[in-house]
Amino acid sequence: MARPTILTTLFLAVALVGGSAAYGAELATWDQEKVTAIAGDLSQAAQELRDALRRVPAPTIGGRPGRRAFFALREEVQVLASASRRLHTALGEGAGLDETYPTYRRLLVTARRGERELRRVGLGEPVSGKIKETADAIRRIRPFYEAEPPL
Repeated sequence: MARPTILTTLFLAVALVGGSAAYGAELATWDQEKVTAIAGDLSQAAQELRDALRRVPAPTIGGRPGRRAFFALREEVQVLASASRRLHTALGEGAGLDETYPTYRRLLVTARRGERELRRVGLGEPVSGKIKETADAIRRIRPFYEAEPPL
């Protein structure tokens, strides 16, 4: 079982803080095709994360707080998978930056909430690998939506 602190650090650093855009930088030039492709990667990674997490049995140690954190994490990942699918679909239908920004923000807010629950749940390699893939896709799409880290 992986240590929650390792997973938390990975998820937080890559997905929420590790974006390539620096404070004061401008947004990356919007490229509909490229952003749609990255959103497709994100959608696929989030779906695979959701599926991997569904295969993990609920923890038997840690009592009620551990079980609640586990199920809260599963719920956040379900919302993340749904929002990433919506983002990919909207971009594929030609929606641009302004139209898809609320969905993108929803992804980040959900990722943050999931990260909080992840701190309290230890997960094995299959799930941590999927977290890394999802975080990488978020990191790659981020410069198209934000020039600096969110508040």
